[in-house]
Amino acid sequence: MKKKYLFLVLLILTVIGLSVLRTFVLNNISTSGVELGQIQDELDTLQTQNAVLAEQVYSYSSLTNISSKAAEMGFVNQGSQFVLTAPVPVAYNQ
Repeated sequence: MKKKYLFLVLLILTVIGLSVLRTFVLNNISTSGVELGQIQDELDTLQTQNAVLAEQVYSYSSLTNISSKAAEMGFVNQGSQFVLTAPVPVAYNQ
């Protein structure tokens, strides 16, 4: 008879302990979800900023932009070209 009561008390304590443990684990998981959402939002923001900066790099490194900046700084395009009239030998024989 005592064994049945001892077993019943042990079973009730086990159920209560597991319920407390489950509550603790669920609370930790729920706060982790909030942190994960904040990290995801920050990641999205950084990816957007990265795309904007990449677009600016492409814009600033374009030949049209470089040419206009060079013209603003006073560099001019010289129209004279030189042409070789006689063919240059590839190898010299003696």
